[in-house]
Amino acid sequence: MESGVHALDGARAFEIPLFSEIKIHDRRYFVQQRLGDQWVFVDRQNARPTLLSDTEIGSLMSSGHLVVERMPAGAKSKPVPQSPLLTSETSHGENVRKHAYVEECRKLGNHLRRSRSILKPVIAELASRRGEKPPGFTTVLSWLDEAEQFGRQFGTAAYSDRHHLKGRRGPQLPNWQEDAIQRGIELWLSVSRITQATAYAKVREAIRQFDETIGTSLDKSTLPSKLLASDGSLVPPSERTFQRRCAQVDRQTRDHYRRGPHFAANNNRTYSTRPRPARPYEDVEVDHCTLDVIVVDGERGCIFGRPDLVVFRDRATAMIAGFSIGFEAPSYASFLEGLRHATYPKSSDRLPGVSSNWPCYGRIENLWVDNAFHFIGNNIEEAGRELGINIERLPRRSPWMKGSLERFFRSMGVAVLHLLPGTTLENVLARRDYENLGNATLTLPEIEAVITKWICDDYHQSITKGLGVIRGHGDIPSKVWSDLASRCPAALPPNQDLFTSLAGDADFRTIQRDGIVWDYIKYEGPELSAILTDTRHGVRREGRASTKYKVVRDPYRLAEISLINHHAGEVIRVPATAAHLEYAASITLHQHRVILARATEQMRGNIDIKALVRVRAELAGLVTRLLGKRPKTVQKKLARFLQKEAAYRLASRVVAVPDTGGSDFLGSDLPFLESSGSPSSQSSQPTVPAAEQNRRGIEAAGIDPAFVSFGAATKSRPPDDMDDLEEFKKRKAWSVADGRNV
Repeated sequence: MESGVHALDGARAFEIPLFSEIKIHDRRYFVQQRLGDQWVFVDRQNARPTLLSDTEIGSLMSSGHLVVERMPAGAKSKPVPQSPLLTSETSHGENVRKHAYVEECRKLGNHLRRSRSILKPVIAELASRRGEKPPGFTTVLSWLDEAEQFGRQFGTAAYSDRHHLKGRRGPQLPNWQEDAIQRGIELWLSVSRITQATAYAKVREAIRQFDETIGTSLDKSTLPSKLLASDGSLVPPSERTFQRRCAQVDRQTRDHYRRGPHFAANNNRTYSTRPRPARPYEDVEVDHCTLDVIVVDGERGCIFGRPDLVVFRDRATAMIAGFSIGFEAPSYASFLEGLRHATYPKSSDRLPGVSSNWPCYGRIENLWVDNAFHFIGNNIEEAGRELGINIERLPRRSPWMKGSLERFFRSMGVAVLHLLPGTTLENVLARRDYENLGNATLTLPEIEAVITKWICDDYHQSITKGLGVIRGHGDIPSKVWSDLASRCPAALPPNQDLFTSLAGDADFRTIQRDGIVWDYIKYEGPELSAILTDTRHGVRREGRASTKYKVVRDPYRLAEISLINHHAGEVIRVPATAAHLEYAASITLHQHRVILARATEQMRGNIDIKALVRVRAELAGLVTRLLGKRPKTVQKKLARFLQKEAAYRLASRVVAVPDTGGSDFLGSDLPFLESSGSPSSQSSQPTVPAAEQNRRGIEAAGIDPAFVSFGAATKSRPPDDMDDLEEFKKRKAWSVADGRNV
């Protein structure tokens, strides 16, 4: 055996037998030669050479990436043994016994020969001392070969039995049976919840089809009898063989077919633990969840439903940097509200009943978001650009990338939310075991107070396993924050107006004498007087159009709006008036809109539409008497007016207006104008049929007959001048109050 033993520049060179087999990064090479200070290794697969120095070889061997598998042994090459880590205690004892015979033979030194006359006495003597039966001569020779090829690299594990190489490799069934089994397995995997018995029917059918099409060309006389039935047809593999093949399908393949590739990849993988950041707010992760509790409005009785919680968590300290809670489902506005809460210091007056402080604030350097729509939109990128935050998106369908935050939601639900009245628990399966979970009575401020107290006094003060000297040892988040925050000062947070401009709801409004009205909330302050007195401000009563000003409000702070005075280039903050301040300071924009919708619905439900139409008809009749208009003209206009009102108010339904019985309304002695005729002319009445028709027409219009005077104008009316109200009523098929068709 040739080897390189030259020392180069004082460095000691390795002695590697030529044509030895080595493995580098799971690829196999053989040692070809040494060139200067490097060894030439040739890839056995593609014959490409690789040059490595002695230093590189030593580094690879120390890291376990270079393994010498076999020393050169000519024609007596042995299979490579398994790793010494796979050697059991029993096998190790047997290997030590084999090694004793090898060492006894090696004591012969230069007199060692592969000769029976030389080695058998040595073997017999050692066996006599050990008190055992001596092994065979050829067996000891094989041990010598194994020691020569693998002893330096594997130690006594070089003598381990190669049981893993025993047995037949490859398929034991004929090809047509293997193909049939493969079809059955594909059916079993592809169709959800199919049984193996049903899939085995596919195997039998595949064998039958093969026998009918190709089996006739086979020489069945050469086949074993176990593959042929009594009628000469081909026999399918047994059902038990098919079941064993199904059991050999790995779990990832089963999950891939039945649940999908993403589930298979996530369910059959390992997870790595990342190092903690060096300072607070270097890496912050954000996520949201829908709380398992129903929230109500205590004063107005509205049920808002289940609120959404957006949480920001600092990875370096496991502290909750901030959160926002609302009903925006969630939205960009709720994201910015939580970001604002995490950026600025928490005021002590906003922490009622909390014994521990909440010291988290500062500028976020890297914000890790998932692929939810409200986190990956252009608005989030714009917010990151404006606030100087680097937005990092996590891979799709990878909740374990923020597993600590997912665990926070679970802990909060179990420790807090599921104990409150009105809880919905985590799912419907958990709710079915409870008959009474309590009615929803908690308001949004109460839920916010409970969550805040639990975060500050419980979560921040408990041991978190992700912290500690090494990950997994555990430490207290508040303690870790104090240690890191004292060494890492925080930069000044951005201006509040920047958050308002990013998340604000903008509109253009005019300034009235009582202030600015926006969604029924009035905003007024002394600062508006300066704008009203400005000569550039337009007023409608002066013949100019009212000037509109841009106003911006925070969806989470309706108690104040920002007005942009474009005349002076300034921003004016206008608070809500005293009548609306208490209401506006306690709700969000979403809650305000829900309350308005509920109030409008209740108001409409209390309106008597029929009574309104009746009163309007009576008022119209009174106006007719006072103005003395001709009955015919008034009736036409009144009929059209009532038809329009009824169609608008009652959604195009024809409503029968009952008789009010108010013929004495305001008395019958009201003076009539001269155009209505003199009192004496009232005695001249038209014929009975005509009078009856006029009375019916007036009643159909909802007018009391006492309000209308039929004088000489009615009597002297030409025959052609018929009241077209009668024809109009016939065409429209109107009905009077008693249900008769006119």
